[in-house]
Amino acid sequence: MPDIEFRVLGPVEILCEGRPLGPTTPQQRSVLGMLLLDLGHVVPTGRLVSALWSADPPDSARSSIRVYVTRLRKLLAPDPAVRLVTVGEGWRLECDPDRVDLHRFRTLVRHAHSGPAEAAGGRLRQALSLWRGPALADTSDNALTSALVVGLEDERLAAVEDRIARDLDSRTSVSVVPELSVLTVEHPLRERLTQLLMSALHLSGRTAEALAVYHQMRRRLVDELGIEPSATLQTEHQRLLAAPGEELRIPPAEPLPRQLPGDIAAFAGRKHHLARLDSLLSDAERDARMLVAAVAGIPGSGKTALAVHWAHQIKDRFPDGQLYMNLRGFEPSGEAVSPDDAVLRLLDALGVPAAKVPADPDARSALYRSLLADRRLLIVLDNARNEAQVVPLLPGSNRCAVIVTGRTELTGLAARSGAHLLTLDVFGPDEARDLLSGRLGAPRTLREPDAVAQIIHRCAGLPLSLTMVAARAAARPGFALAAIAAEIESSEVVLDAFESPDASIDLRTVFSWSYLQLSPEAARQFRLLGLHRGPDIARDAIASLTGTTASAAARWLRELSRMRLVTEHTPDRFELHDLLAAYAAELAEAVDTPAERRTARHRLLDHYLHSVRAAAHRSAPHRSAIPVGAPVAGAVVRAPANAEEATAWLADERHVLTAAVADAYEHRFDRHVWQIAQYLATHLRREGLGADWLATQRLARSAAERLGDARAEATACYGLAAAQIRYGDPAEAERNLKESLHRFRDLGDLDWQGNTYSMLSVKSEADDDYAAALAYAIEGLELYRRAGNAPGQARALNNIGHCRARLGDYVLALRDCNTSLEMFGDLDDPVGTGNTLDSLGFIHYRCGDYDLAIDCYKRSVESLLESGERYLAAVTLQRLGDAYLAADDLTAAVDAWKRALRMFEELRHPLAARTKARLTALPWRRR
Repeated sequence: MPDIEFRVLGPVEILCEGRPLGPTTPQQRSVLGMLLLDLGHVVPTGRLVSALWSADPPDSARSSIRVYVTRLRKLLAPDPAVRLVTVGEGWRLECDPDRVDLHRFRTLVRHAHSGPAEAAGGRLRQALSLWRGPALADTSDNALTSALVVGLEDERLAAVEDRIARDLDSRTSVSVVPELSVLTVEHPLRERLTQLLMSALHLSGRTAEALAVYHQMRRRLVDELGIEPSATLQTEHQRLLAAPGEELRIPPAEPLPRQLPGDIAAFAGRKHHLARLDSLLSDAERDARMLVAAVAGIPGSGKTALAVHWAHQIKDRFPDGQLYMNLRGFEPSGEAVSPDDAVLRLLDALGVPAAKVPADPDARSALYRSLLADRRLLIVLDNARNEAQVVPLLPGSNRCAVIVTGRTELTGLAARSGAHLLTLDVFGPDEARDLLSGRLGAPRTLREPDAVAQIIHRCAGLPLSLTMVAARAAARPGFALAAIAAEIESSEVVLDAFESPDASIDLRTVFSWSYLQLSPEAARQFRLLGLHRGPDIARDAIASLTGTTASAAARWLRELSRMRLVTEHTPDRFELHDLLAAYAAELAEAVDTPAERRTARHRLLDHYLHSVRAAAHRSAPHRSAIPVGAPVAGAVVRAPANAEEATAWLADERHVLTAAVADAYEHRFDRHVWQIAQYLATHLRREGLGADWLATQRLARSAAERLGDARAEATACYGLAAAQIRYGDPAEAERNLKESLHRFRDLGDLDWQGNTYSMLSVKSEADDDYAAALAYAIEGLELYRRAGNAPGQARALNNIGHCRARLGDYVLALRDCNTSLEMFGDLDDPVGTGNTLDSLGFIHYRCGDYDLAIDCYKRSVESLLESGERYLAAVTLQRLGDAYLAADDLTAAVDAWKRALRMFEELRHPLAARTKARLTALPWRRR
């Protein structure tokens, strides 16, 4: 029995035993192409009419479509495994997807991404070999077909980009440069092609050309689209700018006195800070005034290294010499150098005989300033404790320059002396790699990139810890860096990896010099901050952790901030460096009792639980509630005043809340685990944060099982399944939903049974099984009615209508969705209203009623944005653009897609790349 195959990746063809059977006319090819693109799904007559006639179809259009379908059936008759079925006012083509080149292409690309890396390149080449030219090449040329062709071409280009990226991973950069040069001309606004060309040129030793390519692309994006390059492309630009090859300028000079400590031969990073200091010095020289720059940063951030390195770079501009003074503001003895002693030492360095030094401190200071009045000196005041140490040492000459370092931010020095304040953060990955490469040699670090990354991660970007590890590796040149990394990783206690007999570089000792100067209250707050697990922490959370008032917490936070033990990176939000957090946790373990630590953690978790509950109810007021007890004494609850404030709080706290779920699980606060996870789920879904959603729900499921609480287990099964439907394993999602349904039945909870049936409907929709989805949605509706849950009934009716539309039953679909829309209006539920309007837009679009579709989609976007559903709004904007395009309103289509692009980029969602590619290819490239 002959086998029939289909081709759409080029001219549309039917092949039987390798021989072409037709179709012979563009109209028949267009109909066949539409059926193959939606293989296994009903294609309505209205959609086929749109595929053949852009506007003003003839009165006989629908009759003509039926004729074309009849002719196609005759062509397909030899193979009973291929069926063209009439369904209502449309048709569905059924056959094995492997018989269609497009679906084989998609399968190969999917396997390339999910299979072994070594096989990916071959699979991508095999997939691309299926293309014989532009997709749907000989079909009717109109707006709808053009949009479909653009989408298919985007898939091909994405596969080409993935294949080239594999080639670059294999270091075949020379061979892909010509190909990329052509592709970037053909697709001048496609950023990933530009990024790949930059990488290929750089790997070929043509970095200057790579940078020129970036600047051309940026000008094009700004001029034509009014947007800046993506973060990925900007990062590639910065990486190439920081590439090795630039020589450091170390001017030869021999002035006296010359007290600077030796420069660091392999100084790395801090390019921005060095450039800032250069600019400040140039400005001061131009304005004939003294420069005072104060550098602050956490312990171990490399303040002294920066100051000394910069001083060596510019010392030739100070012919009268350089003075250096370690003020010992943070030393084990706790005894800082007094200003009087410092002036004595500086006078000695300036060559003043001891017999001529005045006995009176004020007279000594006057002599010091007099000696500097007509000189051009550079003065480095290192390790200052406060402004009182520094001010008496400032010269009066406008020809001098002073650079001060200290752990505290010397704001008083800025106010009194016009000092410029610079703050050092930890190193980013590139700076950290530069430091290791500079000290160990580039060949050694390039041989073991994974070990280098592991070392950088363990050192948390702190220059001091990186320097210590580099010294350890340099002393063992025969050791693989993987062995050094494993040695650091094997330390049971984090800071053990950074111990040293030299107190000046032992991390615990260096940190202790700041800790020991704290008041008892601030010291306790610092220790308890070590219990917090998250990237940062808000002030009211700190008040909960310590069991104090917000004002008291703020007072002690100011003390910690002055000592650079915490950083207020945004108003009322604080962060600790990872190694400082490890030090704080060690201190808490040593000083505070287990009961005190557990009580503090309980207060903090109650703060997060009750605050996320309040925010969730504000941002999604119609969600089903879960029972939560009262907060413990001392836990501060943040209660947002409205939905906007709630959404902003959830966005600020998202990383912290996901970390809190993990911390609660680790310390067996199982009730907090599943309850925080459930209240956080809506926000994670809205923002498209699939990894966080899955991770928190898996912990919730495990914690509920550990509790042995039936309601907790039922709710956690439901929550995990909801995440798995979109981001995980659909089969496991179905098992979890059925287990959840069984438990809610045992509990007699009709409301949550309805939720579970609704989620089973969503799962079936994701599997394209709309008949099963419809059955589940109807069952959910009945349960919601029995429970008296009006929001649930409205959601179920929308699901029912959407499923019926997918099955081609548009009359009943409109009835159900319109009923749902009325109910949501009575409930004042903008999310439900937006979702239902999106369904109505889909129905009208499928029926060819583009004006109605556009109206529904526009109202849907407005309603979804009102409730903070940015991801859903962006998806609807894409559909709105499709509807505008089908209605031949090209300008409006592009505007809708640009809005969708901005939202996807704000969310950092993968759909941003596809949307941008569509914008670059349509409409101007096809008109």
